[in-house]
Parts: sequence; structure tokens; C-alpha cells
Amino acid sequence: MSRYNTKSAGKTATVKTHQGGVGYKYDAKTELIALLATGLDNKFYENENERSKRFAEVLGEVASKDSVFAAKALVYARTVMGQRTVTHRGAVELAKYLSGSELGTRFYSKRDRKENKGGIIFRLDDMLEIAACYMALNPGKALSNAIRRGFKLALESADAYELAKYQAKNKELKLVDIVNLVRPKPTKEMEPVFAKLMKGELKQFNTVEDKNTEAGKVVAEKVKAGVITKAEAEAELNEAKTDNYAELIRTRKIGYLALIRNLRNILKSGANTELVNMACELLVDETLIKNSLVFPHQIDLALEIMLDEFSASQMGKFAVALNKAYELAIPNLTELFTHGTTAIVYDGSGSMTSRISINGKRSRESAITKAALVAATLAKATNADVYCFDNSCFKVNYNPLDSVNTLKNHFAKNSHGGGTEFNSIFRTLDKAYDRVIVLSDMQGADSLTRGSSLQAYKSKYGIDPYIYSVDLCGYGTTMFNPKNSKTVSIFGYSADIYEYIKKAEIDPKAIIKEIEAIVI
Repeated sequence: MSRYNTKSAGKTATVKTHQGGVGYKYDAKTELIALLATGLDNKFYENENERSKRFAEVLGEVASKDSVFAAKALVYARTVMGQRTVTHRGAVELAKYLSGSELGTRFYSKRDRKENKGGIIFRLDDMLEIAACYMALNPGKALSNAIRRGFKLALESADAYELAKYQAKNKELKLVDIVNLVRPKPTKEMEPVFAKLMKGELKQFNTVEDKNTEAGKVVAEKVKAGVITKAEAEAELNEAKTDNYAELIRTRKIGYLALIRNLRNILKSGANTELVNMACELLVDETLIKNSLVFPHQIDLALEIMLDEFSASQMGKFAVALNKAYELAIPNLTELFTHGTTAIVYDGSGSMTSRISINGKRSRESAITKAALVAATLAKATNADVYCFDNSCFKVNYNPLDSVNTLKNHFAKNSHGGGTEFNSIFRTLDKAYDRVIVLSDMQGADSLTRGSSLQAYKSKYGIDPYIYSVDLCGYGTTMFNPKNSKTVSIFGYSADIYEYIKKAEIDPKAIIKEIEAIVI
């Protein structure tokens, strides 16, 4: 048996892109990751139905050969990428491949966040969405045995807070309906909680911190004893939450990541001006930002989530502070590329006007806007050269002292909305780069196969650069050969994008390994 001279992986099959060019088809596992990262929303070249059909086909192709990887990929997308709708649809599509297996029961069970193991049920309302999707796709058909067993385990491991929070009383499919379907056997301690749930008497208090949980219990006891009314309880609980947040912020005992995750809860609790001011001071504290190692993406995603729920006037000082915090977090990226030269190339073609998905929701912003933001962030962090391309490619001059938002707007305005010619990139790059980061939907009208400008560029400068293919839309094809060991495929717009870049030059297959390491 040959130990060193191993078999060739063979040539990667080429396919026609949506632009009519010649690209490469992702292997099934990589295409699955791309779809999970970019979601099922309408895109420039595909509508939701077309993407859903392709997703079902790709998931089926992977699951028929490796159901364990398919299950882990869905859990990874739900728990790490934060994707929801696509993972719910995937959980339904996967049911036929997990039938009769012990893996199936574990997959449909609850994820243990402390132990970092378990199934797809990250929150109890995941059960409701999966069940509703299953019923819609399989009218008149009962939930599979694996789903029923997994849901039963999920309910039996849930606490009172979760059961109260995710009752979904205003939804067509309620938590009590799932309880009736799967018949969980609660512990003696939880029997009264389930009894109240089934009678519709389980009261919800919107607690988000340990201190708030305790405050909720105290207030609940007062209501139960008839000391205060429900209206008074709500006011008292909000006041208690505000005090708790104020204490954590005033004593600086709240971590930076916990702070940005809880900004919406601070606003919802009726925070006063003093508390907002204290929170904003922490948000823009350079030492806290540096020590937390927070990435700018995480701050931008926090802002996206808040804009989903609050108006600009409601957010007030938080919006200003988050924008400043984003800028202050950029130095945390300086370790990404500690050697060599970097070119950042963003796609300014017409198809990049497609809106993208973030954490399972359709963003207000387009692919080109987010590409410009990433380009601006990386440019400031690494002093990289920046290029824009569509039918042609050109270098974009910028002032590294400008703010990120100024650079983002400058880059976005340089997009012309034409066609997409990837060869123009490598005809334009004017020096040897150790790495080229391309932010695009990866749909070209040309080809980077043998004899292209990419090969000519490598020959001209005698280099073989890393190519970072950041696919923002996930159409299933790419212009760069994914079998090339120095091609790094990154999908979607997520908080992990910089983590993958940081790992890639050590391990180009980092994301596959992270999925394989998932414990179900």
C-alpha cells in the first residue's frame, strides 16, 4: 500500500454559473455549509422555493452517505451560526435519514449549553418550528418516532423558566400541543410546573440574568400571595431588572460580550438616562474592548438585532456608542495577518444588491453594503490594499485614518453594478500578494480554470497566494477551485468570519473540523 504517493483527488468538476461563466461546484458537504450559513431567503439569482429545493437535495445527498455529519452540520448552524429557519427545515428533511436510529433521538433532543453537547433544540420554541414545518410538508402525517422521542427528552430536561418563556400561547401550534403529542414524564419536582402549563396557568416573567430570575421569583410570590396586582408586578419587576443591570454595570461585573448581548433587555426593562450613560461608557471603554477580544462583527450583529426591535430614536445613545465600539474593536483584528501582504477585493456587480441573511433573518442591508463594511474593517486592521470589481477591476484609494463608516460608504459608492468578470481581478493586481480576500456572491461570467488570469498572475510573480473566497449568498458554485489547498471557503456574514480567517492559514479545513467536533 502506498503511504506517501497517495491517489490523486482528481479534477474538480466545472459548472456554469448564474452569470454564464465557468466555475466550480462545491462538494456536497461544502455546499450544505454554504446554504446553512446564507439561509433560504430570496437571493438575486434564486427565490426561496428554488433554494429550499436545492437545500433538500444537497442535505439528502450528504445524509445518505454521512447522516452523522449532516446532523452535526445542522446543530452547528443552529448553535454556532445562530441560524433558525434553515435548520428547522433541515431537521424535517433529515428525519427520513435518521429513522430508527439512536442518533435520531439525540439529534431532536435539547442542546446542553453548559456541557456543549446534545441536539438541535437550542430553545424550546425550536420544537414548535420544526413540528410546524413537518406538518406543513407532510400534511396528515404524524411526527416521526425519532422526533417524538427527542422532543420528549427535551421537555423532560427543560426547567420552569424555559417552559414558561416558550409557551407560544399566541401561536397556532403551542407548547402544550407538543406536550400532548409526546407525553413527557416530568420529575416529581417539575410535575406542578407541567400541571400549570397544561392548565394555561404558568406565568412568564421575562428574566435574562440570574439576578433577574431571582427578582422574578420574588415578584411572582407577591402576586401569588395577593400582595400586588399583575400590573404592579410588571412595574416592580422592570424596576428590579433595571437595578440589577445598574449594579452589574456600575460595579463593572458584567462582561463585555454579556453587555452587548443584553442591550435590548436593558432598553426593554425601562432603563433610565443614568443607566444608559453608564452602559455607553462601558461600551466604548478601550481596555474592556481590548481585553474581551470582541470582534467588530459581534458589535455590528448586536446593532442589527437591536435595529430589528427598536427605532433609531429609541436606541439613542446606544447606536452612537456601538458605532464607536465597532471602530475601537478593529485593533483586535491586527493579529489576523502578522506577515506578508494582503489584497481585499469586493464585488460591486449588480447581483450584489441582493439582501443577505443574518442569524436567520433577512438583513436590511445588501451583500454589497456588508462586503464594503468587511473590506473597510480589514483594510483598517491590516493596512491591506483594496480593489473593487465588476466587468473590470480597479484599485480603490482610501485614507486609513477615516472612520469605518466613512470607508464603508466610500467603498460602496465605488461599486458600478455591472457584470462580474473574475479575470479582471488578477489582471489588475499590481504586485505579489500573500493572500487575496474576495468578497462576492461567486457568480462570474468568465472562468478561472486552466489558462486564466489567475494562473498568469501566479506565474508572473512566482507565488501561490491564499485565496479567501467569502461567499455572501451561497448559490452552490464558486469561481475558485475548492480542492486547492490554499483556497479557503468562508460563507455568509457571521460573527465567526474573522475567526475562520485567523485559523485558515494554519488549517484551511477549519470549519469542517469544527463541525466534526460537535457532540450530539
